[in-house]
Amino acid sequence: MYSVSKSVVSLSIGILADEGRLSLEDHIVDYFPEWVSEDTPGMLREVTLRHMLTMSTCYDRAQYSPLGDADWTKPFFYGKPTHPAGTLFHYDTSASQVLCALVERLTGEDILSFMQRRLFGPIGMNGPKRWLKDRAGTSQGGTGLLLTLRDFARLACFCMSDGQGIISQAYLRAATGWQIATDERAAPEEKYGYGYQFWRMRKGFYMYGLAGQMALCLPEEQLVLCTTADMMLSSTGVQPIFDAFFRHLSGIGDLPSDAQDAAALRQYISGLQLAPLPGRQTQGRVHIPLQESQLAMTALTLQADGLVFHIDGRDDLLPCVPGQWREGVFPGTTQRCISSGGWVSDNRYVMHCELCDDFVCPMALSLTINGGRAALRVNSGLWECVQGWSSLGWGHVTVES
Repeated sequence: MYSVSKSVVSLSIGILADEGRLSLEDHIVDYFPEWVSEDTPGMLREVTLRHMLTMSTCYDRAQYSPLGDADWTKPFFYGKPTHPAGTLFHYDTSASQVLCALVERLTGEDILSFMQRRLFGPIGMNGPKRWLKDRAGTSQGGTGLLLTLRDFARLACFCMSDGQGIISQAYLRAATGWQIATDERAAPEEKYGYGYQFWRMRKGFYMYGLAGQMALCLPEEQLVLCTTADMMLSSTGVQPIFDAFFRHLSGIGDLPSDAQDAAALRQYISGLQLAPLPGRQTQGRVHIPLQESQLAMTALTLQADGLVFHIDGRDDLLPCVPGQWREGVFPGTTQRCISSGGWVSDNRYVMHCELCDDFVCPMALSLTINGGRAALRVNSGLWECVQGWSSLGWGHVTVES
């Protein structure tokens, strides 16, 4: 669910606030005294839980590195402030991480156990779920929740309710309502304001996880669209989802139901598939030692059954053929994946790979050969689970029949 996790962290803060176990006006440094000293900047000392919830901290970006830091909470307290808290909206995933750590500190249990007992179970979210942790053992508050789509829809419907006695209506309305301006954001649908870890849109509010894990909520119509998607490498981002929602679904309550149309829709949906890439299969072996590259591999070999990535003295085969998806394990990880690709012309090879486990992480690779040289371009969303998979490289080509 990626950043949908942030909205759930907000709901957990609401439960604790309703019980009087914290106040949104509390200063975050007071809950983590072990990381506060006389050198702690004044602007950081001024940050309240409300600032954390509204992404109006004293920072202009997240303070931790997903792959570089074992503890994702601690770096927040050692950052260099860029502006006074409460003045500007800056999307800061480390704020959500710290709020999650606060929930676990106050409750004495991990956030998934707490929310299963206090919210997920009571509203019928009974499907399998997990919450990933950082290497220090704290749940990943900004990105770690995994849910089924049906449970995601149950959660979205709850957020449009009166709180059902689980969370106060006052907190729920504030969380999903407008709290701070976001008009400087580049994406069109991100300009309508922000609540407490919930986004506002042209009508209603939404939960938003990277690449299209979304719940678009119109309380006045009691309408929800939940999606899981992979729009990570799309130049348009997730805007087509918003546009289709408001063009085709908003106001759908005014349309008559039709059994014939419903059957046709079910048949159409059952035939949808992720199309494999076309092309021609590799004949023989094409070996390319990379002379100049910031990529993870030092060389790449194309052969009939896939691509061999040469990484740190190890050879990892990624199965890949045109016209079908092949299952494998992504090089340098334990993540299952599917890949497809082939030669789309005499001198150009393209492939696409999708991870299939915890992460929505695509990779697009293109190779162009000109004479005895090859240029390699890799674009990926693998930054959260493995480094070195988005860059350029070139090398000399050896072709073996």
